[in-house]
Amino acid sequence: MHACGMRHKTYTTEQFLKVLYEAAEFKSGFDKINEALVITDEDGVILFANEITVKRTGYSMEEIIGKTPGELWGNQNDKSFYEDMWRTIKTEKKPFYGRVTNKKRDGTYYGSNLTIYPILDKQKNIYLFLGIASDFMDAI
Repeated sequence: MHACGMRHKTYTTEQFLKVLYEAAEFKSGFDKINEALVITDEDGVILFANEITVKRTGYSMEEIIGKTPGELWGNQNDKSFYEDMWRTIKTEKKPFYGRVTNKKRDGTYYGSNLTIYPILDKQKNIYLFLGIASDFMDAI
């Protein structure tokens, strides 16, 4: 989601199912990764999350899909953090690395090392983002 909080893309059911189907082909592998992994569209709307994401955040898969990390567990860092993140991944189309504070569904705070990779299509436009978060401490 952009810093202004506006979503800019609406999916047809066919487009949404296509992305979910492509992610589902990798689900068994993604679920073996010991870090939280999410795939979002170019506005940060979550299309896929692995099981570690569910366990770490306390949100069910049904609660996660279709929302942004900021709506669920994010937005705990200052505004400049997110401005830098979006500039890096969306404008510069480069990976972003940072330490982020998140909030579980039960209100517990935890810290993660966050990496977000922009995934580009053949025309070098952003197609998806792949976010990976590994814990650096259990609670803050």
